Amino acid sequence: MMNLDQVRVIDPILTQLAQGYKNAEGVATFFGPAVSMNTRAGRTLVFGKEAFAAQNFLRAPGTNIQKIQNEFGTRSFSLRQEAISWEIAEEIAAEAKNGAAQIDLRQYAAKDAANRLMQSWEITVATAVQDDTAYETSCVFDLATRASGADKFNAATSDIEVLIDEAKEAVRAQIDTYPNKMVISPDAFNALKRNKRIRDFMQRGVLVNEATLANIFGLDEIRVARRLKLNQSTGSLENIYSNIAVLFYQPSGATDGFAPALDANYGNPAFRYTYTLAGYPIATPERFNIERRVFTGDILVERSFELVGMGENGKVGAGAVLKNCV
Repeated sequence: MMNLDQVRVIDPILTQLAQGYKNAEGVATFFGPAVSMNTRAGRTLVFGKEAFAAQNFLRAPGTNIQKIQNEFGTRSFSLRQEAISWEIAEEIAAEAKNGAAQIDLRQYAAKDAANRLMQSWEITVATAVQDDTAYETSCVFDLATRASGADKFNAATSDIEVLIDEAKEAVRAQIDTYPNKMVISPDAFNALKRNKRIRDFMQRGVLVNEATLANIFGLDEIRVARRLKLNQSTGSLENIYSNIAVLFYQPSGATDGFAPALDANYGNPAFRYTYTLAGYPIATPERFNIERRVFTGDILVERSFELVGMGENGKVGAGAVLKNCV
């Protein structure tokens, strides 16, 4: 008769480590909070802009009651699996656990594998949100060509508050809701702190940071995308986000990135969500290779970064991208 360890197909302890992994510098789950899915593929409802329109339903006695016809379509989604294996030699694991530091390298390896999966996901999300062709035309602001560069964050003529207000209005025109969050690249953030309009606040003794800027622009939260990636060709570390700012709307309650928004539902025009297969990521039970004397384990996740808040032309309407900020 098999015991519980023999029939187990997931390791609960290592899975908990994998699922609980977060990186404070990452912004992927800030852009797209997780939504648990029971299937690997399916279709989502897409609602038309008439759902956000104010209409007059006054009725005179004896007249027909107005009928509404919701125009909606569907979009298919398909979760993609990402998998990574970790490996620790028996002798190294034993020495680390029995040494003065008493480190469990096998648990560390599982956490490191989760970190690498998350790093890969950061780049996947960054590629999607920095693609200006995915946004409604009115939601794209190229500061290099706009007013001949006069609106760049580091330009002496820049009126940053007017620019942000215009971007917020562009989003509201698409989804009837102002954006409430923003992600900015490190170079854009540094330029923003030195913007002449922002310096006015510094002269009043206000410390300018992400929270201050969010207050100035009327946003719930701003995050700086500080995480780096390795350039495989040169071996140097580079910013994942560069010279860009993205304003977007997420329903209230989407704060920790791993739980969906409290008021998220099919009719809410959120920016994006990360559809994740229920129970994932998972860690498989450790395996011991007798011939090589190594412990091995796998971590798997199935997910997809899905657009939810579309504009009038079926592109991103719940967000605006400001490129060439400096």
